[in-house]
Amino acid sequence: MQTGTFFLSLAEKLVRHPKRIVFPEGTNPQVVRAAAHYARLRLGPVVLLGKPELIRKQAKIQKVDLDRVMLLDPVHGQDRQMFVDHLRGQAGNEKLRLGAIQDRLSDPILYATLMLRFNQVDGLVAGVGAYSGSVLRPLIKMIPRLPQFSRISSATILECPDKTVGDGGLLIAGDAAVVPTPKAEELAATAVGLAALKLQLTGRCARVALLSYSTKGSAAANEEIRKVTEATRKAQQLAAKIGVKADMDGELQIDAALHPAKAKLKAAGSPVAGRADCLVFPDLSSGNICIKAIQQFGNVRTYGNILLGLRLPAAEISRGADEQEVLGVAAIVGLLAVEYRKLYPEPSAPSDSRNI
Repeated sequence: MQTGTFFLSLAEKLVRHPKRIVFPEGTNPQVVRAAAHYARLRLGPVVLLGKPELIRKQAKIQKVDLDRVMLLDPVHGQDRQMFVDHLRGQAGNEKLRLGAIQDRLSDPILYATLMLRFNQVDGLVAGVGAYSGSVLRPLIKMIPRLPQFSRISSATILECPDKTVGDGGLLIAGDAAVVPTPKAEELAATAVGLAALKLQLTGRCARVALLSYSTKGSAAANEEIRKVTEATRKAQQLAAKIGVKADMDGELQIDAALHPAKAKLKAAGSPVAGRADCLVFPDLSSGNICIKAIQQFGNVRTYGNILLGLRLPAAEISRGADEQEVLGVAAIVGLLAVEYRKLYPEPSAPSDSRNI
């Protein structure tokens, strides 16, 4: 399996601070190969959930060994009773039968989420064999949200062969997976989340473009355009508040954001136009369609979706992800676990992120 420059840079950092990743879809062929590769590179221990005999059978079919890989059947997990007690406590006044709770814990994605919640693993990667909602629901319910982020969103990393694009060929885009029709403050939170993620992965400050079909008033003003310009202002305020250094600008069309010559024509003087390395889509439809089109037609390696705004690192990956994407996403999640508090510094006092 060929690996790109971006993955090699991740692996070089992570091997010095190995992190344990749980994969709830432990019998999936791509997951088994990626997990074995992650462990073989000594990026950290791996936990595969599922019936051990089926995981071993799949590993044999895939011709990989399972050194440094823990096999765990959620039905017989040693921490099952602790998880049962936690779910009972969460239910509050709702009377849940023990059998119903036991049935819920047989879901490997829920079990993996609770492993993350109770710090038994450092990160979670799921989604190759499940619908997005099946991965996102337990994570959003069980993992606390960072107070300065109004809603969970996501990021996709794009490694482009054209090194003049973004930051040496690296682009980070969002949200293409979670929020269908984001409000201005939610777009702002995504923008800051992308900037913080870029800083953590590369050590360099981001140039964030909030995208629209208009550039600096080139189209008649309406609610959609006003939402993006308001989001830009809120993003700048939020970034300053929590100490994330980045240049941010919007509204920008995607060509104005990425193409220097077109940027001079459409947005002269912008600190971001023509040089953007983070892209904020105005809604889920545009983001998802754009990322899928790039995957279909472009010679671009993608890694996603990294979830933004959770207190613990996790990723919801596409059912179309191959081994290299699963491995790359696991490395990203592992690296985020190294210094997650530095990535998303907590404010000195709790604040309501809805008032950004």
